[in-house]
Amino acid sequence: MKSHIIGALRDLMEVSKVLVLVGVPGALLLFHVWQEYQITQTGYAIAEVTEEHRELLEEHKRLTVEASMHGRADLVAQTAREQFGLEPARPEQVIVIDLEAGDLQEHAALFDASTATR
Repeated sequence: MKSHIIGALRDLMEVSKVLVLVGVPGALLLFHVWQEYQITQTGYAIAEVTEEHRELLEEHKRLTVEASMHGRADLVAQTAREQFGLEPARPEQVIVIDLEAGDLQEHAALFDASTATR
């Protein structure tokens, strides 16, 4: 009976050695893979936040320009009325010219063709 117990302990020691030799490197490998996955996910999150930050900066610039231009248009209109006596055009004073591609030469005297955009 004693020899069976000693034999079982030897077998247990051999199994333990194999588990340690395979289990520890396997656990380290799994930890490394998990760590790389976390790094990749964090990189994606950083890229997303960076893109959102860039878009917000662009919108801030656009809104800043729009806000500064809004105040200037009112100031220009006020100056035109007060200093030069100008008033907004009445609808009957507005002449709408519809230019088709063939009509460009016909109305050349009305505008500078180099500034026309389509």
